[in-house]
Amino acid sequence: MILAILAFYFGYRKGRDSGRSGVLWAFICGLTFIAVQLLTAVAIGLFIELGIVFGGWSETLYDDLAWVITIGSIVASIVSLVILFKYLDRVPDEPEPTAPPPPPTFDQNQ
Repeated sequence: MILAILAFYFGYRKGRDSGRSGVLWAFICGLTFIAVQLLTAVAIGLFIELGIVFGGWSETLYDDLAWVITIGSIVASIVSLVILFKYLDRVPDEPEPTAPPPPPTFDQNQ
């Protein structure tokens, strides 16, 4: 839980410091951390369930590997945040200024 709060906080700071919307990037970083952690745990659980059903694995395997699955999910979430933070560290390109319009020409006949 603390890591998710830190993801929101550092996402806000990095977004704001790089000239982007801090609130938007706080939500992107925080929700990415939570989603990757959840999806990783679900994917590993599905893999173990398929092994139990079709491979004859032990039914207590998920309980035996609970800590490994939790740590793996947290590591995957941290890796996803590092990738997002590397993106946020890049300063957005400033648009090139356009040339000023040419000076007006007045009709000499008037």
